[in-house]
Amino acid sequence: MDFTTRYQNLNEAQRKAVDTIDGPVMVVAGPGTGKTELLSMRAANILRKTDELPENILCLTFTESGSVAMQKRLTSIIGRDAYNVSIYTFHAFGTEIMSRYREYFFRGAEFRPADQLSIHRIVTSILDDLPYDDPLRSKMNGSYTAIGDIIKAISDLKRASLTDAEFSALLDATDEALDIAGALITDVFSDRISKTTRDRLADIVPKIASVREKMPLDTLQPLSEVLSNSLQHAIDEADAHPKVTPPLTAWKKEWVTVDAERRPILKVAKYQPKLRSLAHIYSQYLAIMQAAELIDFDDMIMQVVHAIEVNPDLRYELQEKYHYIMVDEFQDTNLAQMRILRNLTNNPVVEDAPNILVVGDDDQAIYGFQGAEVGNIIKFNQLYPGVRRITLRDNYRSVAPVLTGAREVIIQASERLENILPDVDKTLTPHAETEAAKTEIIELLTPDAERAWVAHEIKSLVESGVAAESIAVISRQHKDLVALLGYLADKKVPISYDRRDNVLDDEAVLQLERIGNIVVALASGDHSEANALLPELLSHPAWNISPTTLWEISLKASNTHQSWLEVMQHHEAMGEFWTWLQACAKEAEHMPLERMIDTLLGTTTLGADYTSPLREYFFPASELEKDASRYIMHLENLTAIRAKLREHEVDMTTPRLAEFLGFIQQNRDTDTRITSLRHVGQDSSAVQLLSAHSSKGLEFDHVFIVNATDAMWGEKARGRSDSISFPPNLRLSRNAGTYDERLRLFYVAMTRARHTLHISYSRENDNAKEMLRAGFLVASSLPVLTITDPHAHSSHLQAATQIWYAPIVSIPTSTMHDYLAPLLFRYKLSATHVNTFIDVTHGGPQSFLLGSLLRFPSSPSPHANYGTAVHATLQRAHDYLRAHKSPQPEEDILHEFEKSLDRMQFTDEERIQYLQKGGAALRTFLAAKYSQFSPEQQAELDFKHQDVWLDEVHLTGKLDVVEFDRDAMTVTVTDYKTGGVLTSWDRGQDYQRVKAHKYRQQLLFYKLLIEHSREWQRYTMTRGVLQFVEPNAAGHIVDLQLEDIASEELNRFRLLIKAVWQHIQELNFPDTSEYEQSLAGIKQFEDDLLEGVI
Repeated sequence: MDFTTRYQNLNEAQRKAVDTIDGPVMVVAGPGTGKTELLSMRAANILRKTDELPENILCLTFTESGSVAMQKRLTSIIGRDAYNVSIYTFHAFGTEIMSRYREYFFRGAEFRPADQLSIHRIVTSILDDLPYDDPLRSKMNGSYTAIGDIIKAISDLKRASLTDAEFSALLDATDEALDIAGALITDVFSDRISKTTRDRLADIVPKIASVREKMPLDTLQPLSEVLSNSLQHAIDEADAHPKVTPPLTAWKKEWVTVDAERRPILKVAKYQPKLRSLAHIYSQYLAIMQAAELIDFDDMIMQVVHAIEVNPDLRYELQEKYHYIMVDEFQDTNLAQMRILRNLTNNPVVEDAPNILVVGDDDQAIYGFQGAEVGNIIKFNQLYPGVRRITLRDNYRSVAPVLTGAREVIIQASERLENILPDVDKTLTPHAETEAAKTEIIELLTPDAERAWVAHEIKSLVESGVAAESIAVISRQHKDLVALLGYLADKKVPISYDRRDNVLDDEAVLQLERIGNIVVALASGDHSEANALLPELLSHPAWNISPTTLWEISLKASNTHQSWLEVMQHHEAMGEFWTWLQACAKEAEHMPLERMIDTLLGTTTLGADYTSPLREYFFPASELEKDASRYIMHLENLTAIRAKLREHEVDMTTPRLAEFLGFIQQNRDTDTRITSLRHVGQDSSAVQLLSAHSSKGLEFDHVFIVNATDAMWGEKARGRSDSISFPPNLRLSRNAGTYDERLRLFYVAMTRARHTLHISYSRENDNAKEMLRAGFLVASSLPVLTITDPHAHSSHLQAATQIWYAPIVSIPTSTMHDYLAPLLFRYKLSATHVNTFIDVTHGGPQSFLLGSLLRFPSSPSPHANYGTAVHATLQRAHDYLRAHKSPQPEEDILHEFEKSLDRMQFTDEERIQYLQKGGAALRTFLAAKYSQFSPEQQAELDFKHQDVWLDEVHLTGKLDVVEFDRDAMTVTVTDYKTGGVLTSWDRGQDYQRVKAHKYRQQLLFYKLLIEHSREWQRYTMTRGVLQFVEPNAAGHIVDLQLEDIASEELNRFRLLIKAVWQHIQELNFPDTSEYEQSLAGIKQFEDDLLEGVI
């Protein structure tokens, strides 16, 4: 459908938003009002009516799915140019800025991520040094009681991009407001609340509003303003109330407490001592992290905010690049994201009228726990006084009864836009057909009855021909979904559900931990500990030891007073295992950790006759084809724990097996979960089980909202109490989880329904305690139906619940495609993956499947670690030059190389060997090539967020060094190589020609990547350089260049990429064992791929 036709289909409000392309615009878009179409059409309209390029339009979303949806819609309108529109999630946008403008971050130094255990250790060390009477230093059972809240509060401050100085300045401003407001409040509430209290409060409101404390940021609302507005709202409610005093009493309960002398004071005043302590801890934390060159998860967005704010050149470049900005789900922005938008638009040239459009709905603001600030909607109107507001009121999703019931719920929320801005009316007009509408509240006696009823209704719908994927069950908490699983399994209802597992509870991880503990015990001479652990280990079926053998060992050990180890040594069936165990113990204190893990898993051997059976047991090749769920679950969990281990290695030098086991135990001791998000069930033709947060942006014909009790959703819902509370004008996630937010969350859940909405609850909980319907549903016009027959017997269904945990691990219908579909949807093809797929000398497609797609965890080789260290060293040298405009001293470069090696896993002998080898090579390389480094060269140019498409193939890559000639519009790409030097593309031994073939295709890939990218598509890559870092036999540094690329060669490679992509998407990984293990075999396989014969 072309632009004109789509434009004619827009309603009046949508057209107004599409046509208003200049200046600040706010679109208030309720659920189902067509905002995705609006945003896409507006981007297309900007390109039609202006001379702007697609890349000058910046669209920011909150989820990958939202980004993909917008791009697909835009592609259908404007075609290929849609890929050049800058569509990012906020996180991806921040990552792109850090990648593109590396010189503005960390001054060319390499900062490493700190894991949760490292953060815990740092905060503990800070608390150790605090005075004994500090309000955050209290202990219980030897542990600091507030440490979890402190770590979370630091995360909140970073998500708001508040520096320690800004946070302290905010506390100063809070004290300034409290000096006046606090005394006034104390004076009024020292007396009992009466009708005269109303007039006394009215007298102090203007005095509080006039405080005007100095705020560190214009994106923050002053406390005096928040306080006076809230007080005025309470006065207005009192005026409308027949008794006057109840709203004033409610306000006092929310805002006022008493001090040690029982005098009324503002609660925020009571928070200040802890917040001052937090400010000190935060300052110390930042300093320690800086000195250790560590960053945490929340640093990225904070670093981006401050880089833009303190570097005018960067800010001006971004402002010049992005002339039009559109933000989706604006109500979900946090303070840091708001600061980014403010910096992108705060340009003197445009004054207060930048070209920014935000789309949001305060009624759907449900991400307070992530620091989202619904008040940003109000702040936007203050920052841009000339903003034009447009309200979308036509709903194309839900039938009238759904919208009526949802509105009855949401109007009970406070601080709504409708109540603040008089021109905003959010009453939705339904346009969906009402013939099949059904909305109801179902009351049942027990949770068991409720779950049985839901399962029965869903089974009936599916049997009547309703598509399972058009049905959703929505809950506030995952535990309600888990409780329902057995009932749906009993009805054989197909489901789709995402759950978070604790990796430390995974069966494969537990086996690895147990064998590791035995090996470490043997290595340290603690044979009694090893003997104690052996029976539990060997009784697991992975070790394939018969019960008879275990009984023989146990009985003989008991009768002869020997240990299990002594008996096993001479037992015919256990001798090889005993020898292997002793060999592992011998290597445990010397072998690099990841290689030892590979040995214990059975990925590699120690040269003995015995190989650990763990890999074959948990990852048999046949399992992947037959039932992928179990295979992939264990794989993801092993991958997750090894990834966390690598993050934690900042705290370990030369880590060995004992450190790995200590790392696991520390996670358990500090109650730190290592989580893995796992998809359970099927993606298509399955009922969707969702949390209310996960349901955002989705829609279904039939929606079931479960456990709609006041204890779960209403005012009685319990939240975890925190020892730290921020001021009410700094509404971070510490202040989330309010009744208002739960009410908005329920509104979101209701408005997912197109025409059928069932809201259910039980009059008792699982402990037979009486439950009430959520308070906001009491006055609902939705019909209430009480059901006493749950369609099933409790005992039978409880049994179904208990047996669920077996099928949840291994679902018979789970094929490899079911489990890999989400991965394939996000997959991007790189040059390395192409070369891995076609390299039949190293397994070809099968090797690609395990190593590249499934990413089976294994330790990198010593030479790979060495190459990584050399690349990282040269990258930092380039970054240093761009940041400082002067070269990094050679000795500093060599020191960086040594530091990089120290972070890699080597034996002591390997470390010495590669330090000497790399040091000599780098000295020779720098003497020959360092003078050719320039600040214009960009190192490690990452295309991850460039959204590069070669027709239907999604490409990505990271280039070592890129040099742009902006006059000639050409590009030179340099790729650093360690290892054997090549002097020709087609000469040498076969292994050298294989390497040259793959290197050449890597450079061809880079050419396609650059010339199809959003940012650099107007450039032509005219030269590719393989730069060898190590000298040749004559002691010279050489390179191999690729120029004058023939169109026939490039076209052939383009088709090869498409063929490889098609095979990956179809999960077609042919057996290539019959091909010759040579360059000729690789080329034959490529020809067969191109001709479609394999």
